[in-house]
Amino acid sequence: MLRSYYRSTVWYATRRSYGTAFVGTQCLCRPMDPTVPQDQYSHVFDSLKKSMKKPQVHSENGETLDYFSSPNDNVFRNINAKELNHLWTLLEACTISNDFLRGKKIMENLFHTSNKTEFQIAYARYLLSWSKTPVSLLELEEYVLNESPILFPTLEFDSKIASILVRKCLSSGSVDNGYQTIITKYIKSNPSNRIEDLFKHLDILGFDNAIVILKAYHLGRESIPSRFRDIFDLKDEPLAISSLHSTTQESNDSQICIGKKITAPLYFEDETQLPPSLDKDAQRLIGVDTFGLKVIRHSLLGLQANSSNSNGELFSKLQSFDESYAPRESGDDQLAHSTINFFEIKKLLKTPQQQEDFEKFLDAYNTERQRLLEFQSLDGAKRKWEQTLEDFKESNVVNVPSRSIKNYLWKWHSKLLPLIKEEVSKCQKTLSIIGAGNLSSYKTKLSTMERKAFNERLEYANYLILVSPDKMSTLTILELLKIIFTGKNTTGIRTARAVISVGKAVELEYRSERLLSKEIDVFRNFRTMKNSKEFKKLVTTGSKDTFTKLLQQSRSASIDTELEETLFNWPNEIKAKIGSVLISLLLQSAKIDVQGKDPITNEDVHGQVPAIFHQYQYANGNKIGILKFHHDFTAKLSKDNLSGAVQPQYLPMLVRPKPWLSHNLGGYYYTETSLIRTKDSPEQLAYIKAASENDTIDKVYQGLTVLGNTPWTINSKIFDVISEVWNSGNQFLDIPAIQDSPIYPPQPPSDADPSVIRDWKYQVRKISNKFSSDRSMRCDANYKLETARGFIGERIYFPHNLDFRGRAYPISPHLNHLGNDMSRGLLLFWEGKELGERGLRWLKIHLANLYGLDKETLNKREQFTDLNRENIMDSATKPLAGKGWWKSSEKPWQTLSVCIELAEAWKLENPNKFVSHIPVHQDGTCNGLQHYAALGGDVEGATQVNLMPDDKPNDVYSYVAQLVQKRVDIDATNGHQLALKLQRHIKRKVVKQTVMTSVYGVTYIGASDQIDRRLKEIFGDDDPDTHVAGRYLALQVFSSIRELFTGAHEIQDWLAEASKKITKSIRMDIDTSMTKKSSKSSKISHLASVIWTSPLGLPIVQPYRSIGKKQVATNLQTVFISDPHAVSPVDSRKQTNAFPPNYIHSLDASHMLLSSIECGQRKLSFAAVHDSYWTHAADVDIMNEILRDAFVKLHETDLVQDLKDEFDRRYQGFLVVESVSKKSVIGQQIQELRQEFSKRLGRKITTADEIYLEKQRQEYLMSSDPRTRELGEKMITTVSILENVDLDSFKPKNSMDKISILAPFKLPEIPAKGTFDVRLVKYSTYFFS
Repeated sequence: MLRSYYRSTVWYATRRSYGTAFVGTQCLCRPMDPTVPQDQYSHVFDSLKKSMKKPQVHSENGETLDYFSSPNDNVFRNINAKELNHLWTLLEACTISNDFLRGKKIMENLFHTSNKTEFQIAYARYLLSWSKTPVSLLELEEYVLNESPILFPTLEFDSKIASILVRKCLSSGSVDNGYQTIITKYIKSNPSNRIEDLFKHLDILGFDNAIVILKAYHLGRESIPSRFRDIFDLKDEPLAISSLHSTTQESNDSQICIGKKITAPLYFEDETQLPPSLDKDAQRLIGVDTFGLKVIRHSLLGLQANSSNSNGELFSKLQSFDESYAPRESGDDQLAHSTINFFEIKKLLKTPQQQEDFEKFLDAYNTERQRLLEFQSLDGAKRKWEQTLEDFKESNVVNVPSRSIKNYLWKWHSKLLPLIKEEVSKCQKTLSIIGAGNLSSYKTKLSTMERKAFNERLEYANYLILVSPDKMSTLTILELLKIIFTGKNTTGIRTARAVISVGKAVELEYRSERLLSKEIDVFRNFRTMKNSKEFKKLVTTGSKDTFTKLLQQSRSASIDTELEETLFNWPNEIKAKIGSVLISLLLQSAKIDVQGKDPITNEDVHGQVPAIFHQYQYANGNKIGILKFHHDFTAKLSKDNLSGAVQPQYLPMLVRPKPWLSHNLGGYYYTETSLIRTKDSPEQLAYIKAASENDTIDKVYQGLTVLGNTPWTINSKIFDVISEVWNSGNQFLDIPAIQDSPIYPPQPPSDADPSVIRDWKYQVRKISNKFSSDRSMRCDANYKLETARGFIGERIYFPHNLDFRGRAYPISPHLNHLGNDMSRGLLLFWEGKELGERGLRWLKIHLANLYGLDKETLNKREQFTDLNRENIMDSATKPLAGKGWWKSSEKPWQTLSVCIELAEAWKLENPNKFVSHIPVHQDGTCNGLQHYAALGGDVEGATQVNLMPDDKPNDVYSYVAQLVQKRVDIDATNGHQLALKLQRHIKRKVVKQTVMTSVYGVTYIGASDQIDRRLKEIFGDDDPDTHVAGRYLALQVFSSIRELFTGAHEIQDWLAEASKKITKSIRMDIDTSMTKKSSKSSKISHLASVIWTSPLGLPIVQPYRSIGKKQVATNLQTVFISDPHAVSPVDSRKQTNAFPPNYIHSLDASHMLLSSIECGQRKLSFAAVHDSYWTHAADVDIMNEILRDAFVKLHETDLVQDLKDEFDRRYQGFLVVESVSKKSVIGQQIQELRQEFSKRLGRKITTADEIYLEKQRQEYLMSSDPRTRELGEKMITTVSILENVDLDSFKPKNSMDKISILAPFKLPEIPAKGTFDVRLVKYSTYFFS
């Protein structure tokens, strides 16, 4: 058959097309010459028959690795990541719970699954925890020096391990010089080891022990790390301080800290009492009565004066800057309650030297305050549930209605707590059995059910005992309530989500307590040393300040170490099991009182029913577990009471944020933050870590650091106006009025017309939604205002991090410049700059922009401000009692802020001399379309988005509206009914949102809904045609945009097509053990995400995968949870739809960060809200030059070609599934080949087989052996015959004519670029304006 095939016309035609490299399949079954074996490819088919697995990749550290999306990237995943995660977290749990015997066994398993670096960290952590117990030094040395080298051959006896042993030796009261023996062994273990290495771990070694070693080895202060040297040089003689360690006490300090009960402040005990507001020169706010507000205020108490400075010293320093701060008696406790407005002091300073000295003073003063503020915030988050426990207890003793929420919660807690204690006791007993080594004999005494329960408990026991039962009880109750009342569906939640959430809440509490205990434990000997008599005798007052400063720096370094070494989170299986245990116990405990009437006697009856039901429902054909609250209980709760119940309150910072130096070190000093906001995407994290280690994202770090280093302060004048409005309780602008409860219309009688009842229900629902929305908005505003009030007069900073596309966001959630108009109006730059002539002009233009005139020429905008001088002065001097001109602005609060500054400037003889603190904005014109126009080279499109120089600003939204109008007019002329109705209503506002979001991937349905909402504003909510009209206009808008941005849309189409090919591609390094007996069962997963590198080097990994669910049996039900470590196929639809907008987002993010870096180098105050860039009025011209240069620099390179080249490299060697006609030349060849291959295999060839054959051919071609390369050149596969073939000419006519084939991965050529010259942007006045 094959012989006749070779002679066919098809064969010769194809052979002539491909040249001599194409020999035919005869090379698979016939000898090519006498020197070649009879069947030189038989081993290939033998391999397939055996279903060979792909070869494994091993790292230098011995890890078994695999790739994520592409083997062409040096970014790997540990195939044992799941097991490693479980072992690591279990080891951590064992060490904290003193289960060291089990920990030893885990260490042995961990050695074989983790890399060398990770194992060194794990080993040192285990050893440090173990050394703090009463274990003898002899036993510890035996394990480290004798057992470990045998168990762990690659383990290094490093300086950290040596420091642990030395510390144990010195703290054990040994009178001999045993520690010197340990040091000697350490030095001999590696020629590069030195005694000085031990001092890198002073947090472990201890200062007093370091002094012993320094004296014994006659070492000088240069042996100590530079940040600690001053402490050892406070006096000429060495510090002779006795050992500060206590073996018995310190062994359990961490555990004591974790389980310690902190006394509740009174305001958490009394539900009618709010925490005190800080004393500020500002009105106090009437607070919304929510627990969230209590936490905000509690956190802000961290802003109280630094207790490490005496009041007298502080006021003396302040007097040097402002004489109104007279010296006060040392010990005067009024400082914590007196008003210190640092911003007002700063504005009084005249000389640069004074200002520099004042900034240094604030840096020193705020360092300790920042630590207190961060820990107060962590504590505040914890109080949200921990101190509610005190509320529960209070409910039991005061006169509360028996069916009140607080009474219910207290009863639930009272019943739940002993059940959790009993479960914890069982866990401890389980672990003690393991520790005693009696497991086998104990299990023989158990029944089948008892053995199953024992094995189940063994999985989570080490974790459950880490947090106190009191806290877990409260956590379980509040976490469940938070989930159900912050979700969209208040009738029930999926059990799987509930158990994971409760388990995660327990882990977060453990992490928080661990961080606090680290801070307490590591520097205990520092504080003891500072308070000792010897220290006080030796150290001068100035040196005390030095010591305190060094202590603060060292404390931060210790927290960094803790955060860096937290490599893994608890596995989802463990979270699910812990959450299931706690929720199942709550189901037994939570009851509510109900009443009703006996249907026979008509008497009132009372009883108790479960408050939470566990039941099953069907959703999309699947049976899912649901937790539901009883409707009587849900009626008593409001959503706000539980919002954000366990998240920490991130607040603005008092000192410059920690510079970003790695993927998990930057921003806050004592709170864990990540560079990328990611959710269960190990692939994203792996690429970011690789880029960080390769130093390819330094510019990203630099740009983020500049954003974080911009100092801000609160605009107290705006705050005063807002607080007056707020306290009135009336509706004002976007602040809703106070309303205790919704007011519903009277209910119609039961026999009323159904339409009347339907309308009444609609009105009730509408009023209820409005009430809920208004209350939520008022709560949000309250949080913002309380935060602002706490920081009045302070210098504050906003640390930033990124989303996965590279866009920067402030981490502080309640108050930042990305917030609404009120939030932005409350903020000023801390630094001030004289306006100058140009600055005054830009301040006027800025006011016009805020008022809504941003589409006018700059001259007209300036004229607008000059013409409204009287209104501006009236607004500034009488914001509430005057004419209220500012309230008609599009952005009223920011407008009022500028009015106040302009009024102050106009009071001066020379307004140009006014020192301005207002951030002036420069906004892009539909920035996404600006990037598309630059990519596509569209001249007309570039003109409409102001890339082209022009004497007036162009408005792309109005232009598109005009194009749509023309299309509608044509349809109206032809009698189209919708067109006739819409003809006079095609306005800019109707199309604006759709034009803006078209570049970011809005769908046809989404665009239709957008336009529908605008049309309802014109025709009313009850108009029946708006929905259909929205769909009609959406098509017209899309067509008009494509007409205007032809090149841009060709680029958008190319991006979508490239994404589709990538996500439908197949790697050739597949595991052929997946091969089955039939091709239908051997479906190969598509594993390649769309990954690209931003112009700043940031790897961007789209996270959209079809995450598989793993079945986990819990005592509540079997739940299905996602496994982030599993290899999941990509979601091609989401990847394809999201890639074009995400790519544009990565470009605008790069443009912003490039501008940020340059502004930082030019010493400009800089902030950004995506495509809106802010600086001082005086610096707008400089910033405009910078951002234009950055845009040109970005687009001068052919970004799309660079993207294609990157894709070609990353996905080289991949295959894609295509379809061709069965009857085509190519289709017939492939069918013939598959038939022959199936005969050789003795079964039907599968897709995996075809991939494997092509992989072998590629390996032959890359061989260094000429004969092997020759085999590859002669080898024919179903893929090789498609090289250089235009498959478009072989497309199937219909589905019956289709045959699926594997083709080499090849992207289409990028569209031709238009003639627009991006360098013209430099001369465009209205590019950003």
